[in-house]
This record gives sequence, C-alpha cells and structure tokens, in this order.
Amino acid sequence: MSTLNVLISHLSAAAVQEQLAALRALAPVSRFVLAFGGEAAEYAHIDERDKVLLDDPALRAAARSHQSYTVILTSVFERWLAAEPKLDALYLFEFDHLILRPEFEERLRTLARATGAGFMGKNASPRHCTNWHHYTRFRRDAALLDHLARVTVRSERGAMYGTLGNGMWFTRAAVESYLGAGPHPRCYGELYVPTLLHHVGHQVVDIDAHSRLYDHVRYEPQYTAAEVETLAGAGAAFIHPVKDAAVRVAALRRASAGKGDG
Repeated sequence: MSTLNVLISHLSAAAVQEQLAALRALAPVSRFVLAFGGEAAEYAHIDERDKVLLDDPALRAAARSHQSYTVILTSVFERWLAAEPKLDALYLFEFDHLILRPEFEERLRTLARATGAGFMGKNASPRHCTNWHHYTRFRRDAALLDHLARVTVRSERGAMYGTLGNGMWFTRAAVESYLGAGPHPRCYGELYVPTLLHHVGHQVVDIDAHSRLYDHVRYEPQYTAAEVETLAGAGAAFIHPVKDAAVRVAALRRASAGKGDG
C-alpha cells in the first residue's frame, strides 16, 4: 500500500523546490509530488520530475468563490494514479500546511482503517440544516441538487457536507468514484468534495472527531513563527496555516533534524 502526497502550490520555483526537499528529508519513505497552480512560465523553471501543471484559472480566483478540486483530482489521477495501481491513497495539502512528523502517513492510514474512511478532512461533517455560508448559498442550487439526485445511493438526497479544503485524505476508490460521477456541476469544492463522496457511498470522516492530529489545523488566523516553534516542540504533527515560507522551511528542517525524538 502506498500514499501519494500532493503538495499544491503556486509559489516560485525556488520556494517549491525548497519545500519539497525539506519534506523529503523529514519523511524519506513518503512520496511527495507537486501539483502547481501558478503560471506556466514559472512551472517550466521547477526542476522537479514528479510535477503536474493545473490548467484551471479558477484556482487563482477570489477565495471562497467557485474553486473546484475536479481539475486537481483529474490531473493527479492522469499523471500518477492511472499509471501506478499500487498507489491506494491520496493526500492533498497546500503549501501553507506544515507536516512535522515523519510517520504522518501511517498515522493518517491508521485513522482511516479504524473509521472505514473513504475521505478524511478537517471538520468533514454534515452541514445541511446549519448556517454554514457555503451550504446556505448552494442548498437550493438546481444543478447541484439534480446531480446529487442522479448519483446518490443515500436515502437523504439533500444531505450536504463540508470540510476545510486542505489536508484532505482520499482512498484511491474515492478518487475514482469522484471522477466517475462527472460531469460535475459548478460548485465550491469545500462543500462539493465531501458531499459528492458521501452520496456515492464513501464514509466521510471528520479527523477531529476521532483524533488530535488536526488540533492545530484551522482556517485562520495564520500561525506566527513563535507559535510554530512552540507547537512543533510539543510534537504537533500538522500546523495550518503557515504562510511565511522561511518559517515553514525552518520548522521542517528542525523537525527533520530531531525526527528520532518523541
């Protein structure tokens, strides 16, 4: 069994390569690849064999608009999963998501096995009958509701889920189900990904409901350098968001140097 860990970034070639090198030093038995959402000219300068360019301008649109993960999942599947059937899980994380424990992959797998998860995420949970702003704007969306009615295996056809669109873990089967359920309606990914996977029969698991792995993963505010150093020293496995590239790389290097501890 093997997980494909996909770094999603739009940063400079130098920043991307530095982050990948630090991740690989921290967890040398894990496989890290790049899904690049920046400009094609910058992508050409990235000296990295395991990479794919995401041809989707919506990824650079205003936050919380209609960003979709369909292009990311399609690109990752076509570039890696289709050619490598031994890859049985996928972990998508953005550039500001810190991974600080070398055994992170097995800890996620252990949780998935224990819960029967097809998908896991931060706060991955039902959002219908709530005032979550993405649910309230899509709860009567005709294209989404018609699509869910077409593909669902659930009795509650109006059920909708949400998750933080970062640090998302999928089984290979869940990715294949997602791609096989197209064509996809225009819908915000943090709602659509867990909602669709629930409706096509996969178990959607909230990491926080079953473990403390994501205690320091949040939407905002971003963590300061001092906070990152304190949390990393206390054994945090993941921290998000950490926007400062120097802070991220320094934390990864400290974690790599001390990975035999704890």
